[in-house]
Amino acid sequence: MLAPGAFPISFTPDGKVGIYLRRQRLSVVLVLLGQVLELRARSKTGSAIRALLKLAPKTARVVQDSEERDVPLESVQAGATLRVRPGETIPVDGVLLDGKTSVDESMISGEPIPVEKNTGDKVTGGTLNTTGSFLMQAEHVGSETVLARIVKMVADAQRKPRADSGTGR
Repeated sequence: MLAPGAFPISFTPDGKVGIYLRRQRLSVVLVLLGQVLELRARSKTGSAIRALLKLAPKTARVVQDSEERDVPLESVQAGATLRVRPGETIPVDGVLLDGKTSVDESMISGEPIPVEKNTGDKVTGGTLNTTGSFLMQAEHVGSETVLARIVKMVADAQRKPRADSGTGR
């Protein structure tokens, strides 16, 4: 287009160099569409992370010396005995010490039916206690919980640059 004389005569049967811009325009449009879709997906991922973080309760009911008191979730340590009542979200990962209940684990497993839990069964922080009250022993707290690890994996995947993005192909 700018230097038609730079091409051999065999490229120009009618004396004009063919200009093919349609494919380039389509390529640019497809790349931009891909970037828009990627940004939209990242935004939805951010919303999903915020929703996951809202699943964890802000406090836990610690049982110590036959006395129950609510404490901030950050102060719960592994080995602590906690009480979870019906309708409450399980604060941390642990094991049932006393009681029987049904736990809605749909946020972890996708299973819509609550799972029966008995003494000795594991429970996951962020899941919903639907029926009975129980005592549990905290095993994984803070960044060690299943919920925290899921949030970290999603956040890391969102931040990780794609191998095919940028100038390298």
